Amino acid sequence: MRKDAEAVERAFVNFWKRTYPINSDRKLTLAFLIRAGDWRPLDASWWRGKEVSIIGADIYGNFLLRHCDGSVRYWDHQRQTDEIIASSVVEFCERIE
Repeated sequence: MRKDAEAVERAFVNFWKRTYPINSDRKLTLAFLIRAGDWRPLDASWWRGKEVSIIGADIYGNFLLRHCDGSVRYWDHQRQTDEIIASSVVEFCERIE
């Protein structure tokens, strides 16, 4: 968890970088990130998976979730699906452009 917190703090320092590349033709524009010390398990009727915490969101209100396996997932509200976009919070933060 400490590495996650340090990576998020570095991302805050550089938050003028707000684009996250999912693949070569798809990028997210981040609206906000939540500091690691403020992450809490998500308790929402629409979430049916294992424990996650919201760590941020894009400009469309879709959530970035830290899954209990350590991965970062993108929750698309319209599609009601999540996809893994990074294997860890550290990887996620390092890829923010």
